[in-house]
Amino acid sequence: MQLLTRLALCVVAIAAVVRPLAGQNGADDKQASATLLRYCQHLDSSSTRTLQTIRDRTDCWKRLQLQGVADSAVNERYEAAVADYDTAMVSDSVRRAVDAIDGRLAAALRLVQVNDYAGAARDVGLVLAVQPDNERALALRDRVAALQRAATIRTDLFRMAAAVLVCAVLLLAGSRMLSRRHATQVAARAASASQQQAVLEIIDGIGRGKMYTIDGPIFRIGSAASDRPDEKNDLILSDGDAFISRFHCAIVRRDGRFYLIDSSLNGTYIDEDLLDRGEHRELVDGAEFSLAGMARVKFLLM
Repeated sequence: MQLLTRLALCVVAIAAVVRPLAGQNGADDKQASATLLRYCQHLDSSSTRTLQTIRDRTDCWKRLQLQGVADSAVNERYEAAVADYDTAMVSDSVRRAVDAIDGRLAAALRLVQVNDYAGAARDVGLVLAVQPDNERALALRDRVAALQRAATIRTDLFRMAAAVLVCAVLLLAGSRMLSRRHATQVAARAASASQQQAVLEIIDGIGRGKMYTIDGPIFRIGSAASDRPDEKNDLILSDGDAFISRFHCAIVRRDGRFYLIDSSLNGTYIDEDLLDRGEHRELVDGAEFSLAGMARVKFLLM
């Protein structure tokens, strides 16, 4: 009995101590809630409307609800803050998307400036995949396509010019090679001709059977006999009817070759072909020519 009495007295004493403390804590909670309420109202009235401030508003009203301040005004302000936060999130997403598109287009323009048209076309294509109707992207796409076509044309022209240049170089080299070969052949013929002896043999007509050696660069044939060097014939053939002209024809040596030149009145025939007066006709080994039909001469190289 005494034990129960003592327990009851302890309970009464504890209650007497706890009751003032509980009252004090309740007053403190009310004061903290009031302070938090004023802070939330301050955030609502703030002119700064960033995503962070709206998030702070939402958190503030939610804390009031968690502290037991659950009246209709707090709930309405919390729901309004949540709605503002959702709207802000959407606006921020849109802004970020716009910033990303602007950055992508700016990057494409920089690539155009350095002639990287493939990279620019890739960036523009990424923008149009998100916004097919973006006018800036469409215009830039057309510009890049035109620049790519121009670059392709320039490349083709450069390749054609390079090919023409290579052909010109090859032709020049070939021409020089042919020129050197021709010069070599001419020199060889000249050397060979200098070693060969040219001979004229009268095979028919006046002076038949006689042979004459061509020693100098010019060998004159005609009927005139003169001691003057400019009127002297190396081979004199004269007929009674004067068909053979005084200075009928001449054989000229040039670059190792021999040429027959007609200067007669009655004609010179080489292999039955009449030469025009003043015409040069090359003589080859075994060629035959006729002096006005009065003498037939054979050209030989020995």
